[in-house]
Amino acid sequence: MAQLNPYFGPHTGTLKIYVGIFRVGQGSFEDFKQFQTSFDGSYNAFGQSGTFDIKLLLSDQNAGAAHGPCAITLNGKTDSAAQYQTDNEKLTITTALNDTPIVIYRSQNGTQVDGISGHNLWIG
Repeated sequence: MAQLNPYFGPHTGTLKIYVGIFRVGQGSFEDFKQFQTSFDGSYNAFGQSGTFDIKLLLSDQNAGAAHGPCAITLNGKTDSAAQYQTDNEKLTITTALNDTPIVIYRSQNGTQVDGISGHNLWIG
């Protein structure tokens, strides 16, 4: 099903960002709708600090679709020709902005985002 809610955990208030067992930052979903969302956060870890943002739009806005076009923005760079694929538990985004697909799913009462620049993030 191509709606975002089944793949995201809680999306209100200030949420923590973890890489593995390390809390590295915090952020919030500035906008969350069934076909689009945006998360803005900041991190300070491993001797580096900065901002982290991800925006996602399921372009076809078809709740019954299992795959289709989407637009994704990672840290200010946008790929309007990205593609999404769903299965029962995971939303997979294939984008030119990332070497591997980005996989989003609910995990441990939060949102797991795997594969962003080689990192797996948990937001919750």
